[in-house]
Amino acid sequence: MHANTNNDTALRDVRLADLSVREKIGQTVVLLSSRSREIEKHGSLEAFLDRYPVGGFFVGAEIIKDVMTSDGFEQVKEATEQYRSATRIPLIFASDLENGCGSMIPGLTKLPFPMALGATRSEQLAYDYGKATALEAGLAGVNWTFSPVADLNVNRFNPITAIRAISDKPSWAIPLLKAVVRGMQDHGLAAAAKHFPGDGVDYRDQHMTTTVNALSREEWLAQHGAVFQALVDEGLASIMTGHISLPAFQSRTALGGRYLPATLSAELSDGLLKRQMGFKGVIVSDALIMGGYLKWYERNEAYLHTLNAGTDMLLWPELTYFEAAERALETGGLTMERLDDAVERVLRMKRRFGVLAAGDEAPASAASGGHVYEVKAPAGQADIAAFAARTAQSVAEGGLTLVRDEEGLLPLAPGAVRKALIVGISPSTADYDDLVTLKEAFERRGIETTLIRNVWYEDLIEREPGVDLIVYAPILRHHHPMGPLAFSADEASACWSALTAGRDKTVVASFGSPYLIADYFDMAPVAVNAYSNVPASHEAFVRALFGEIPFAGVAPVGNL
Repeated sequence: MHANTNNDTALRDVRLADLSVREKIGQTVVLLSSRSREIEKHGSLEAFLDRYPVGGFFVGAEIIKDVMTSDGFEQVKEATEQYRSATRIPLIFASDLENGCGSMIPGLTKLPFPMALGATRSEQLAYDYGKATALEAGLAGVNWTFSPVADLNVNRFNPITAIRAISDKPSWAIPLLKAVVRGMQDHGLAAAAKHFPGDGVDYRDQHMTTTVNALSREEWLAQHGAVFQALVDEGLASIMTGHISLPAFQSRTALGGRYLPATLSAELSDGLLKRQMGFKGVIVSDALIMGGYLKWYERNEAYLHTLNAGTDMLLWPELTYFEAAERALETGGLTMERLDDAVERVLRMKRRFGVLAAGDEAPASAASGGHVYEVKAPAGQADIAAFAARTAQSVAEGGLTLVRDEEGLLPLAPGAVRKALIVGISPSTADYDDLVTLKEAFERRGIETTLIRNVWYEDLIEREPGVDLIVYAPILRHHHPMGPLAFSADEASACWSALTAGRDKTVVASFGSPYLIADYFDMAPVAVNAYSNVPASHEAFVRALFGEIPFAGVAPVGNL
C-alpha cells in the first residue's frame, strides 16, 4: 500500500519508454518552487513545465510567497496541488524537515533537533519522530524529506552538524536513525539521509569551500560508513551527497591536486555508495549553489560531472542544464545508459511513495532496499497535530540533560522564585526572539520575568539584587549566522560578564550547541543542555527546573 498525496482517485504511472529525452533529463532535476520569473517568461506554469518538465520541486516557507501565517501549510498544500495539476509527469515535493515540519512550513510542529532525540536514546521516540514528520508533511503535500541528518559530530567545531546530528558515536546513532527512517517511510514520506560520505569531521563549511572527511579507511568504515551502510540495508529511499571529499577512498584529483567532493566524484557516488555499499535508491546532490561545488567547474560542466558521477537528481541546477545535457547526449559527454539508470531510480521512488501508480511492483523491492514498508493511512488533521505536539514534548523532556548541579540548587521550590531574569546570548535575532516562549513558560507559573539580549557587567550588577533567578540562555547553531560555531563581539562580551554577580542563583541552559557550556560557562554551578530552541524544549526546561519532571537525558556526545 502506498501513501497518496495527490487528489487523483486513480494514480497515473509513467514508464521510461513513455518519456522523451527532455522529459528524462527533467526527471533528474529538483527545482525551487519560487522560480516565478521563469514561469512569468513562459506565460503560465503549464507552459513552463512543458518546457522544463522537472522531476520535483523543493518547498519551504521562505521560498513560497505569502505563507507566513498560522495555516501556512494549507497554502503550501494548495501550491503543491497547483504544480501537480500543471504537468503530465507527476512531481515529487521535497523539503528539509530535519526537526519536523514547523521550521520549514508555518502552522506545523517544530520538533526538538535530532541531538535532543539522541539524548533520549529511545528508539520508540525516534520512530514517533519520523512518524510525526511524515504525517504533517502529508498535510502540506510534501512526500520527500532531505533528512535525517546521518552525520556524526566528530569535530565539536564543525559548523554544519552540531545539534542536527544525533550523536558523535555510530553505535548510538544507528538504531535511532533506523527508527526515524522507519517512522517516516512507514507513513509515506521518502527519507534522504545526508550528507554522504559524512559531515562532522572538518571545521569548515561547504557553503564556502569543499570540506574534507579526513578519516582513514578503517575509521570511516567503523564510523560514517557504518551509519550509511545500516541505513542502506534498512531500505532507505535516497541519500544526499555532500560537497565533501573522502581522500581515503579516492585516487583521482583535480584543480591542483585537490580531491573532488562526493557530488562530483564517481569514485564516491557510483563506486563506493552504489557498487560497494549496494545502494539501489536515489542519490540526490546537496544544493548546487554552494561554494564547495561551484568553485570547481563552469556550472553546466559541473552539472554533467555530477550526473556522470552517479547522482540521480540534481538539487537546484540552473535551467541551462537541460540544453547542456541534450548537447552532451549528442556529443558523447553523457550516455543514455547513465541517464536511463538515473530516471529509473527516480521513477521507482515515485512509485514506492505514491507519486506514481505502483503498477505490478511490490511496495518495496530489491531496488528500493528490500525492507517492506506497510504504509499506514494518515489520521485526521487534529489527531496528527496532537500526535506531533506529544512527540515534541516527549523528546524535549526525555532529552533534557543536567550537566551539573554542584551546589544542589535544583529542583527549585515552588514559590521560591518571584522574579526571574533571562539573558539570551545569540548572534541570531531570530533565535533570540524565539526565547519569548521560555519567558512565557516562567510567566505561566506566576513568575515576573524579564528577557534581555546579552548583558554587560554594569547592567548585571544593577539587575542582580532585584531577581531571585538568573537564567543564561546561550544559543549557537548551524547557519545562525553562517560561519564558525563560536561567539564573538557582543555575545563574547556577554559571556565575559556572565556569572560575575549572582552566581548562587544562576542557571545556564544551552538551547543550541552542547559545547557552549564547556567553552564559555565552565564555572557555572548549574548547567543544562536542551539542544533545541523550540517551545517544547523551553517548557521542558522550566518543568525540570521546578522538579515537575526529572532531567532524563544522557549526553549523546563527548567532550562536554
